[in-house]
Amino acid sequence: MSKPSDVDSPAPGNPHSPPGLTPEAASQICMDQCNAMCCRGPLILRLTQEESADFRQRAEALGLHATVSEAPGGGGWVKFSDHPGEHCPMLDEDTWACRIYQYRPQRCRSFPEKPTAGCAISGWSEGG
Repeated sequence: MSKPSDVDSPAPGNPHSPPGLTPEAASQICMDQCNAMCCRGPLILRLTQEESADFRQRAEALGLHATVSEAPGGGGWVKFSDHPGEHCPMLDEDTWACRIYQYRPQRCRSFPEKPTAGCAISGWSEGG
């Protein structure tokens, strides 16, 4: 399995995130304000080949079922609608916390890539 990341930001280099946003603050925003909307609904999480194997191993270690489909050319994907509650299988429904936050895939680390409605981490605000 992969080692924990040294990445200190929820979205490294994201010009939209509020300045000085810490992982702890980002996590609280996700859990308290939007209930991890980026991890729920009809979304697909794309994984590299290494991430696919790691995702499966971590799910198994946590006693979770995670369907990781093989992608053409290597890697895989997780279709949230294939899982109970239609969310990422690593998302805890009671707390909206990611069970593998420090080991999360790169796609999750780089979210958000642009201001996203309802997501304070992305720098989105109601006024525009």
